[in-house]
Amino acid sequence: MRIAINTLGSQGRAYGGARYIRSLVSWLAKVDPKNEYVLYVSREDVPRFSGLAPNFQLVPTVAYRPLRILWEQAGLPWDLERRRVDVYHGPGFVAPLIKTTRQVITIHDMTFFLLPECHHFTKRHYFRCLIPKCVRRANQVIAVSENTKRDIIRVLGSEGEKIKVVYHGKDEGFHPDRAATTSCRLRAKYGLPMRVILFVGLIEPRKNLERLVRAYAKLKNLHQDSCLLLAGRLGWGYQAVFRAVSESGVKDRVILPGFIPERELPSLYNLADVVVYPSLYEGFGLPVLEAMACGVPVVTSRVSSMPEIAGDAALLVDPYDVGDIAQALERALVDRALRERLANEGPKRCQPFTWQRTARETLAVYEEVAGK
Repeated sequence: MRIAINTLGSQGRAYGGARYIRSLVSWLAKVDPKNEYVLYVSREDVPRFSGLAPNFQLVPTVAYRPLRILWEQAGLPWDLERRRVDVYHGPGFVAPLIKTTRQVITIHDMTFFLLPECHHFTKRHYFRCLIPKCVRRANQVIAVSENTKRDIIRVLGSEGEKIKVVYHGKDEGFHPDRAATTSCRLRAKYGLPMRVILFVGLIEPRKNLERLVRAYAKLKNLHQDSCLLLAGRLGWGYQAVFRAVSESGVKDRVILPGFIPERELPSLYNLADVVVYPSLYEGFGLPVLEAMACGVPVVTSRVSSMPEIAGDAALLVDPYDVGDIAQALERALVDRALRERLANEGPKRCQPFTWQRTARETLAVYEEVAGK
């Protein structure tokens, strides 16, 4: 087969969807030496994807979003036909509406339909327009969780038979590691006290950080030696989070360091006393998996895919209930027996979730589509 993958959605990013694209490509290069791959990459990302394997060809392409959208719908179909591609994979929700080859698309979540207020006007209308058309045209749809599959069927009325669940994985660097030297360096770098309540992800409305800040403010007896570390790049609508911090009464205990380099994430998880991920909706919830793999107690939401990923290895809360979030944080901080149980169960829960498995199951989808 000749397989084309559009990696342009990963340009310069470090959160879930971009990490999915980069990890998938990296592991496909390890598990599949026989098929040919054409990777459409931004010029900025060429170094990141270089040196994969001889059967991987990079095609540098425009990445500036307005031009990229135009190219994906007008220029890409022609290029796929010219290169005689057998299967095209759009790993970021959409594919060309002019269909010149068999198509696979990955749907990460259905927030553009279920939580449209959590997205910028332009972005949500673009995806609400294209996703239904792309799902209908695709030969196969990859959903990143069973919950996402159910939502695709419920919202779009899609056929369940054409939707395959392929879970994300975790990098091998995420495991329990309490190295004192690394902890001391990170504490000094980010000015952290003894106890750290950590959130990792985009600073945006969907992550429910306003309620998290209010929940942390309720833990008055724990403020003296703790902080709430909101680690991540500023996304759309971040101003509301800044207002919540300013009005919380614990402004001096909330730290927003901005983007955290990927190489620091395993050590930062291991340094934390609790990782909290109170999102209103997730298609998968990669930080939940990564934190559990590091043996850190996790507090996350009992909605969408997060219970599916966490199982019994995390505390589940109502993301709309500030008191519930606060109570779970306090339990995770002070209940030693609970902390020990979660620390033991987390790594075991994460063992089946590997990027190698993601790559092999995605390759099986390509092979099935090519054989149709």
